[in-house]
Amino acid sequence: MRNFRNTGSAFTYNSFIKFSENGVITNVQLRKILFSITSGLLAATLSTTALFAEEPASAPTVFSQPTLLTSCGQAADVLMLKGLCGRAGVDIKYRPYATADSLADIKSIILVAGASSKGLGAAKVDAGGEEARVKKLLAAAKKAKIPVVMFHVGTDARRGALSDPFNKIAADGADIIVVAKGGDDDGFFKKIADSRKVRYIPMENTAGALIVLNELYPKAKPAVMK
Repeated sequence: MRNFRNTGSAFTYNSFIKFSENGVITNVQLRKILFSITSGLLAATLSTTALFAEEPASAPTVFSQPTLLTSCGQAADVLMLKGLCGRAGVDIKYRPYATADSLADIKSIILVAGASSKGLGAAKVDAGGEEARVKKLLAAAKKAKIPVVMFHVGTDARRGALSDPFNKIAADGADIIVVAKGGDDDGFFKKIADSRKVRYIPMENTAGALIVLNELYPKAKPAVMK
């Protein structure tokens, strides 16, 4: 597998966490972070073939649009995926508090796992209420045969006692599990993927999420970088 390591991408996630946990992240800050991520991707030379080199020989699942983008744990990481979806041209319906009633006309779901006490507080929901919301959403998606891709981009910052119950719910309900390096050093997500026999995509860094989006949504129209 090609190594997409670059200091810019590692820095951007740390910067993103710093901005988001200390207050509302501004559009300017988010644009700077996304520019750094996409610049890092260009420097690494994009290659979806390399990204999936360690995956099964079968072609990656192709997801249809529009897609529902929502959180599992109310961490600010979902905002990073929102920005990357914009870069990839994915037609998203951003609903951080999505419920089973949010699935009208939805063809796929992007679920961003990882918890934040500040995010839960801002949403005025406790951990139990958030867990119940996501479980009902996933049950409705399964009934409607709507595929789910789970992203965990928060590395070890979104692991532990608060985040792992949400991570497990997301991984248990996803058709594809995508994890950035540092978020699965103990094999937490890989074990779930193996036991459920679902696709597991490791990323060297957060920048890899854009490559995954391009692979899963080939009909999306990527934004022109300025």
